[in-house]
Amino acid sequence: MLPVQEYINHFKDIWNNSSEDLPDFHKIYSKEEKLKHEIHFDGFQKKLKELQNVRKVQQLKKDPAKSFFPMFRSFLDTVFDFDSSHLEIILSDEFKDVSKDFFYKAREFAPELSPEDIYQGMRNVWIMNGLQLMAQKPVKITPSVFAYSMIYPYSDNLLDDPEISKEQKVEFSSRFDQRLHGHEINPQNFNEEQLYKLVSMFEEEFPREEFQNVYESLYAIQRGQTNSLKLSPEYGLSDDEICTICFEKGGASVLADGYLVGGKLTMEQERALFGYGVYLQLLDDIQDVKEDSMAFTNTMFSCLEEKHLGKFVNKTIHFGRETLKEMSCFEGTQTEAFIGLMNRSIETMIIESVGLNHLWYDKTYLAELEQFSPLHYSFIRKKRTQGKSQRFALLQKYFDSSREKLAV
Repeated sequence: MLPVQEYINHFKDIWNNSSEDLPDFHKIYSKEEKLKHEIHFDGFQKKLKELQNVRKVQQLKKDPAKSFFPMFRSFLDTVFDFDSSHLEIILSDEFKDVSKDFFYKAREFAPELSPEDIYQGMRNVWIMNGLQLMAQKPVKITPSVFAYSMIYPYSDNLLDDPEISKEQKVEFSSRFDQRLHGHEINPQNFNEEQLYKLVSMFEEEFPREEFQNVYESLYAIQRGQTNSLKLSPEYGLSDDEICTICFEKGGASVLADGYLVGGKLTMEQERALFGYGVYLQLLDDIQDVKEDSMAFTNTMFSCLEEKHLGKFVNKTIHFGRETLKEMSCFEGTQTEAFIGLMNRSIETMIIESVGLNHLWYDKTYLAELEQFSPLHYSFIRKKRTQGKSQRFALLQKYFDSSREKLAV
């Protein structure tokens, strides 16, 4: 078995020693700078709307990628101030191609899923592509990258669905666990049938006898998912027990990412990936505080009183910065740039999430953190209420343009 408890204890120590003070960020944005960024944001949205014009799309059919990606690059640069080294990764041909590849493969495998569900899986694809980059492996959609990323829309959404009883979730988890262990299980429904097909893709790429730890990592994430079903008030878990479950679930998830990318890892790499996963789990908990509270799900974050939420956010950022240092054990030529991109992206999402969930924080903390946002919090909330998330809208536009090109 993988030393999951050892990794949990290691990152608990880092968490407990992380400061609750407001972190230093790379830049404070003045009101004038925010307004300038918001003008760029609105300008980008206007250009996106122009691309919805049939005549305009017809004009761009011959090369839609060239028309979209320079515009997208400008958006990331002028609105969110991403460094040029980060943009080279995000907008590299490799990353663009794998995103398209995943989108079309997902459409073919699962036409019943919504574009939002596919986007949920794509976020994991990007994590795995980054790990491929750091492990000096080709950045592409392997069978296991595809299968593991598609598990999210099926498994996670079922386990997070408040309309499904805990008994049903436990029974599903038990059957899925048996299938992960290589047993032949009869699927009880279409959802399980799809999941079992995805497990077969792991088995084809990584034979169980040769890659035992690949499957140990899958067992670990399944245990984490199952244990997370206990995150409801009726179980009466202590704060430390809640922390253990949250760390286990998040850490094991990215540990599995690593094994499904490389097949084999050193213990140093295992631990680093586990910590990265814990950091992403804390980000998810900050982003989902409203949903978790309404569903009576006890996370480390949703249990806190308003006066402690800001300190938790600060602590998460300090924890993440310390934890991501361990990722330098990967020796890829772009490892340093990718670590910087990960940290910058996560911190941007944390700052944005605080603004979107402003009713959960005291006004003093909101004012402190908003200094480091390139956009006013009121502007972010207005854009979010207008419809789909901006990230999904951008991707959808690119894929729509790509389909137009293929139709020519």
